[in-house]
Amino acid sequence: MSADDRLDPPVVSPDEYDEDYYRTACAGHDVWVASGGARQAGLYKGILKRAHLTEGLTICDIGAGRGELVTLAAEHGAKWAIGVEYSPAAARLAVQAIAPLDIANRATVVLADARRLPLPDQCVDIAFMIDVIEHLSPAELSSTFEEAYRVLRPGGRLFAHTFPTRTIYDVTYRGLRAVARLRGQRWPVDPRNDYEHRMHVNEQTRSDLRTSLLAAGFRRAQVSFGQWVHTEFVPSPRGKAVYERLARHRLTAPLAVADLWVDAARP
Repeated sequence: MSADDRLDPPVVSPDEYDEDYYRTACAGHDVWVASGGARQAGLYKGILKRAHLTEGLTICDIGAGRGELVTLAAEHGAKWAIGVEYSPAAARLAVQAIAPLDIANRATVVLADARRLPLPDQCVDIAFMIDVIEHLSPAELSSTFEEAYRVLRPGGRLFAHTFPTRTIYDVTYRGLRAVARLRGQRWPVDPRNDYEHRMHVNEQTRSDLRTSLLAAGFRRAQVSFGQWVHTEFVPSPRGKAVYERLARHRLTAPLAVADLWVDAARP
């Protein structure tokens, strides 16, 4: 590899994603830890159902973490399931969990960067990016979408989820905070938690995400709001109730719903 081919260091170091993070904070950790890696939280089954996974497909999970989605995809009939993960701690946990299973010949997680997937062109039917997008800088996200496009077969799909949206913090929260100040209440300037400050470098809006997908070559790039009304960061019961009310109406839901789903196809 020439110097020109080398990737820039990732904006968020893989060292941030240590074993403690995957055992105590990353979604689904409680089920995975309690079972010694043998079981997966229900959210992963829900993702595969939503993506309409069928038998005989090849899938790639970009940002595979502990490998739950790879494991379940293989158990549900995927011909080949490969996870790509840049955190050495996560890749190690995933390999250890998959090794004793009877799907180990059809499932694997490899240590690699999402901006350079270790896969040939047009070999994947579905590429997943579950709660990865917000961890990639705009340039990194662009490169990763282009790589996902490259490895997908014509007609193949990119299926992704991102949380939280930028809107729930930078628009809705700011507006509610301004109202709270008029009432003499003091809310934090930035309600994000420590993990978000360290790891979330590119929260999305629906329009920005769709623009990035189209720029990478995807068509039929559907970006839709989920149902997650996230209010743990809101300092008052009244503020939490406002989010709940906004989420119930189609026109105001984008101000309160915290997650986005992507279903985009390669022509």
